[in-house]
Amino acid sequence: MSAPVESGQELLIPLFDAEVAGKPVKVNWQQSLAQRNADYYALTADNITTGNQVPFFIAAEYYKNSTKANPNHITKVGELIEGEGYKLKVDGKLQYGQKNAQGELRFVVYHDEERKPYQHRFIETAVGSATAGKTQEMAKAFGLGAAGDQIMDHLKAIVGDYLHTF
Repeated sequence: MSAPVESGQELLIPLFDAEVAGKPVKVNWQQSLAQRNADYYALTADNITTGNQVPFFIAAEYYKNSTKANPNHITKVGELIEGEGYKLKVDGKLQYGQKNAQGELRFVVYHDEERKPYQHRFIETAVGSATAGKTQEMAKAFGLGAAGDQIMDHLKAIVGDYLHTF
Protein backbone atom coordinates (compact mmCIF):
# COMPACT_ATOMS: atom_id res chain seq x y z
CA MET A 1 0.00 0.00 0.00
CA SER A 2 1.36 3.42 -0.90
CA ALA A 3 1.39 6.23 1.65
CA PRO A 4 -1.71 8.45 1.62
CA VAL A 5 -1.64 11.98 0.24
CA GLU A 6 -0.66 14.45 2.97
CA SER A 7 -0.95 18.19 3.47
CA GLY A 8 1.98 20.06 1.93
CA GLN A 9 2.52 17.60 -0.93
CA GLU A 10 2.00 18.62 -4.56
CA LEU A 11 -0.35 17.05 -7.08
CA LEU A 12 -0.32 17.33 -10.86
CA ILE A 13 -3.86 17.63 -12.20
CA PRO A 14 -4.09 16.79 -15.92
CA LEU A 15 -4.98 19.53 -18.40
CA PHE A 16 -8.66 19.48 -19.33
CA ASP A 17 -9.28 17.35 -22.41
CA ALA A 18 -12.96 16.54 -22.91
CA GLU A 19 -12.13 13.33 -24.78
CA VAL A 20 -9.78 12.01 -22.09
CA ALA A 21 -11.81 13.26 -19.10
CA GLY A 22 -14.99 11.72 -20.46
CA LYS A 23 -18.36 12.67 -19.09
CA PRO A 24 -18.54 14.05 -15.57
CA VAL A 25 -20.12 11.82 -12.94
CA LYS A 26 -23.08 13.04 -10.92
CA VAL A 27 -22.67 12.83 -7.14
CA ASN A 28 -25.96 12.86 -5.21
CA TRP A 29 -26.39 13.61 -1.52
CA GLN A 30 -28.83 15.02 1.00
CA GLN A 31 -28.04 18.28 2.80
CA SER A 32 -30.29 20.44 4.98
CA LEU A 33 -33.15 18.02 4.30
CA ALA A 34 -32.92 18.63 0.55
CA GLN A 35 -31.63 16.41 -2.24
CA ARG A 36 -28.50 17.84 -3.88
CA ASN A 37 -26.28 16.81 -6.76
CA ALA A 38 -23.27 18.10 -8.65
CA ASP A 39 -21.10 16.99 -11.55
CA TYR A 40 -17.49 15.95 -10.92
CA TYR A 41 -14.70 14.65 -13.08
CA ALA A 42 -13.10 11.49 -11.70
CA LEU A 43 -9.40 11.76 -12.57
CA THR A 44 -6.10 10.24 -11.60
CA ALA A 45 -3.63 12.86 -10.36
CA ASP A 46 0.10 12.37 -9.96
CA ASN A 47 1.50 13.01 -6.51
CA ILE A 48 4.65 14.88 -7.56
CA THR A 49 6.06 14.61 -4.03
CA THR A 50 5.88 10.81 -3.74
CA GLY A 51 5.64 9.61 -7.34
CA ASN A 52 2.35 7.81 -6.59
CA GLN A 53 -1.01 8.32 -8.23
CA VAL A 54 -4.15 9.34 -6.38
CA PRO A 55 -7.85 9.32 -7.30
CA PHE A 56 -8.94 12.94 -7.66
CA PHE A 57 -12.47 14.32 -7.99
CA ILE A 58 -12.88 17.89 -9.22
CA ALA A 59 -16.15 19.81 -9.50
CA ALA A 60 -16.99 20.23 -13.17
CA GLU A 61 -17.27 24.01 -12.81
CA TYR A 62 -13.69 24.10 -11.52
CA TYR A 63 -12.30 22.10 -14.44
CA LYS A 64 -14.14 22.54 -17.77
CA ASN A 65 -12.65 25.00 -20.25
CA SER A 66 -16.03 26.71 -20.59
CA THR A 67 -15.98 27.70 -16.90
CA LYS A 68 -12.55 29.39 -16.73
CA ALA A 69 -14.12 32.60 -15.42
CA ASN A 70 -14.88 30.83 -12.12
CA PRO A 71 -12.50 32.27 -9.46
CA ASN A 72 -11.92 28.74 -8.11
CA HIS A 73 -11.18 27.23 -11.53
CA ILE A 74 -8.05 25.04 -11.65
CA THR A 75 -6.43 27.62 -13.95
CA LYS A 76 -6.72 30.21 -11.14
CA VAL A 77 -5.49 28.09 -8.21
CA GLY A 78 -2.91 25.81 -9.82
CA GLU A 79 0.47 26.53 -11.36
CA LEU A 80 0.47 25.66 -15.08
CA ILE A 81 3.12 23.12 -16.08
CA GLU A 82 3.13 23.54 -19.87
CA GLY A 83 1.83 20.46 -21.70
CA GLU A 84 1.37 18.52 -18.44
CA GLY A 85 -1.26 20.00 -16.15
CA TYR A 86 -1.67 22.13 -13.05
CA LYS A 87 0.50 21.78 -9.98
CA LEU A 88 -1.68 22.08 -6.91
CA LYS A 89 -0.43 22.17 -3.33
CA VAL A 90 -2.37 19.97 -0.92
CA ASP A 91 -3.82 22.38 1.63
CA GLY A 92 -7.10 23.56 3.15
CA LYS A 93 -8.77 24.14 -0.23
CA LEU A 94 -8.82 20.36 -0.78
CA GLN A 95 -10.77 17.68 1.01
CA TYR A 96 -10.34 13.93 1.19
CA GLY A 97 -12.09 10.68 1.92
CA GLN A 98 -10.56 7.37 2.90
CA LYS A 99 -11.28 3.82 3.98
CA ASN A 100 -10.05 4.14 7.57
CA ALA A 101 -8.11 6.32 10.02
CA GLN A 102 -4.81 4.96 8.65
CA GLY A 103 -5.53 6.72 5.33
CA GLU A 104 -6.01 3.61 3.21
CA LEU A 105 -7.45 4.34 -0.24
CA ARG A 106 -7.38 8.09 0.31
CA PHE A 107 -8.86 10.15 -2.51
CA VAL A 108 -8.85 13.93 -2.94
CA VAL A 109 -11.77 16.23 -3.77
CA TYR A 110 -11.62 19.83 -5.02
CA HIS A 111 -15.02 21.52 -4.89
CA ASP A 112 -17.09 24.11 -3.07
CA GLU A 113 -16.71 23.15 0.58
CA GLU A 114 -20.26 24.32 1.26
CA ARG A 115 -21.23 20.99 -0.28
CA LYS A 116 -21.46 18.33 2.40
CA PRO A 117 -21.72 14.91 0.73
CA TYR A 118 -20.60 11.84 2.63
CA GLN A 119 -17.37 10.42 1.29
CA HIS A 120 -18.95 7.13 0.21
CA ARG A 121 -21.01 9.06 -2.36
CA PHE A 122 -17.87 9.61 -4.44
CA ILE A 123 -16.88 5.94 -4.34
CA GLU A 124 -20.34 4.70 -5.28
CA THR A 125 -20.59 7.24 -8.09
CA ALA A 126 -17.19 6.34 -9.53
CA VAL A 127 -17.97 2.62 -9.39
CA GLY A 128 -21.28 3.17 -11.12
CA SER A 129 -19.76 5.21 -13.93
CA ALA A 130 -18.19 3.96 -17.11
CA THR A 131 -15.08 5.99 -16.27
CA ALA A 132 -14.48 4.15 -12.99
CA GLY A 133 -11.23 2.49 -14.11
CA LYS A 134 -8.86 2.39 -11.16
CA THR A 135 -11.60 3.47 -8.77
CA GLN A 136 -13.09 -0.05 -9.03
CA GLU A 137 -10.26 -1.33 -6.80
CA MET A 138 -11.01 1.38 -4.26
CA ALA A 139 -14.70 0.48 -4.21
CA LYS A 140 -13.95 -3.21 -3.76
CA ALA A 141 -11.79 -2.44 -0.73
CA PHE A 142 -14.65 -0.37 0.69
CA GLY A 143 -16.98 -3.35 0.26
CA LEU A 144 -19.11 -1.54 -2.31
CA GLY A 145 -18.56 -3.93 -5.22
CA ALA A 146 -21.54 -6.21 -4.58
CA ALA A 147 -25.18 -5.17 -4.50
CA GLY A 148 -25.81 -3.94 -0.98
CA ASP A 149 -28.77 -4.60 1.18
CA GLN A 150 -31.58 -2.03 1.08
CA ILE A 151 -31.27 -1.19 4.77
CA MET A 152 -27.61 -0.24 4.36
CA ASP A 153 -28.45 1.87 1.32
CA HIS A 154 -31.09 3.71 3.33
CA LEU A 155 -28.73 4.21 6.29
CA LYS A 156 -25.96 5.52 4.03
CA ALA A 157 -28.38 8.17 2.77
CA ILE A 158 -28.70 9.65 6.25
CA VAL A 159 -25.49 8.72 8.09
CA GLY A 160 -21.87 8.54 7.08
CA ASP A 161 -18.49 10.17 7.27
CA TYR A 162 -18.13 13.60 5.71
CA LEU A 163 -15.11 14.54 3.68
CA HIS A 164 -12.18 15.81 5.74
CA THR A 165 -10.29 19.04 5.01
CA PHE A 166 -6.51 18.88 4.75
